Amino acid sequence: MRIFENLHPIVAVILIGIPLAGCSSVGKSGADSKVQTNAIVGDIKSVSIANPDVAYKVTNKQAKFYHSLKTYGKKSAVIADYDLTYDETLGVATKYVTTSGTYYHMFSYDSGGFEKSSSANESFNYDSFDDFGYVKASDVKRVSMVKSQWTYKKAKPYYVANPYTRRIWSAPIYTKHYTYITKVFDRLTTTQLYATKELIKRNGAHYVFLETAHQKLGWVYKTPKVLIAGKYRDAGRALLKPKSHDTMTVKRQNKKSTTNRVGVNDSLSLPQRAYVVRNKDKHISKVLVIAMDNRPIKVNFRHGQATKLTCYAYQRTIWKTITKKKTLKSSYYLAHSDMDIAATDIKFYKKSSKKLLTVKTNGNDGVAKVLIYRNGRVTFNTRVYKNVATYPLTDFD
Repeated sequence: MRIFENLHPIVAVILIGIPLAGCSSVGKSGADSKVQTNAIVGDIKSVSIANPDVAYKVTNKQAKFYHSLKTYGKKSAVIADYDLTYDETLGVATKYVTTSGTYYHMFSYDSGGFEKSSSANESFNYDSFDDFGYVKASDVKRVSMVKSQWTYKKAKPYYVANPYTRRIWSAPIYTKHYTYITKVFDRLTTTQLYATKELIKRNGAHYVFLETAHQKLGWVYKTPKVLIAGKYRDAGRALLKPKSHDTMTVKRQNKKSTTNRVGVNDSLSLPQRAYVVRNKDKHISKVLVIAMDNRPIKVNFRHGQATKLTCYAYQRTIWKTITKKKTLKSSYYLAHSDMDIAATDIKFYKKSSKKLLTVKTNGNDGVAKVLIYRNGRVTFNTRVYKNVATYPLTDFD
């Protein structure tokens, strides 16, 4: 069962529970008369519970997986073969040593994603995983899902760029028999993060282990699209650069109004922010909005009219600059060719209106809006779409 780390679009988790024949009556060591075999398998000499985090791959192209040791070798009892399993990462639930050789009861490595199951991770109840039945030990080969791993001599500082295309995991997916999402970045966009360890998976993908100053978080895929290397700096100070005679005020969305829900495709619980700069004449000269997607949008004003729109990438580099007067008197639709990236509607108002600017983020799970008035008042709103799967933020605190 495949649950990918980059969870776009919404992925449904289907858990297949096949009774693990023989396992319920077998102890951790020694033979058990209740485990039935046949003439091909022979008599059981010993039984042991295996380490589920030791991974295997099928190597014998003639390999067959059977429903039980009693039905081993029967054509009607085959539940999987090489073609169905060669791409799977497998673990051993139970090891059987018999008079004819060694056999494994195997399962497929799995991921809970957002729907984590602590019981599956902390017990030997493999009903939650894909049961691949019984196979001869010589048909599979032990493999390492981690190429290398090391701890940094000194923690490396990072802060969040894109908060919703990657999440923080209990372990890099498929490096343990069961992995799941432990944290999300929704409430970490203004927090200084530190990477303390790095890991390279079998496929060459790099992951880092993140911590805050007071909390261990987990593993995340290492990419500058998600994490910016360096010390965190407030976006308002960094991008607006207010002069000595300017005054800058910051408005932040109340956490309760974010819905406190975690979306599969968006950062619904990210508190939006608005920075308003007034010049020495007390007129609004600049506005910076950090919307639900954590992407900065800056607008310059003169005498109450927008003169320049600057749209930034998640890494705070300039992506688009708009100075066309007609556009700055109406609206601008900010979209990316990548459908996973949220689109933004930016609306400007006439001087006669009490409203100054609206920034609306259109996500796949919900919509969020920041409305700025000419008197400096700011309102925030986040709304989750109906019939969309979301999860309580408390599950990922």
